[in-house]
Amino acid sequence: KDIEKQQVVIARRDTGEKQFVKKEDIVNLIPNLLDSIQNNLFEQAKQFRLNNTHTVSTYADFKEVIKNKGGFIRCGWDGSAETETAIKNETKATIRVIPFDENTKGLNCIFSGKPAKHEVIFAKAY
Repeated sequence: KDIEKQQVVIARRDTGEKQFVKKEDIVNLIPNLLDSIQNNLFEQAKQFRLNNTHTVSTYADFKEVIKNKGGFIRCGWDGSAETETAIKNETKATIRVIPFDENTKGLNCIFSGKPAKHEVIFAKAY
């Protein structure tokens, strides 16, 4: 049917939407379509990260989030390897990143209670 009509069907996996395109229009359409798909997937990933990042200020909250919610946990860390190891041994969570936008003003380490040297993101590997 589509060959007779000189058209193709483009089905986007990111939105599920289908589009019928004339054969002669494909070359002009594809670059913009790919940009649109890329932008949509990027925005979905950012929203997923935002929805699954939890900020905690106590170790009890940290353990509760790890156990019941998972995802990423943003919190204060005193910068010591001992603290990181203790958290890893108890929860299996490790530091994934020190964000560029970290803010340690008034922030304490969730584990030691000492002033935080860094604000970090913890997560478990699955």
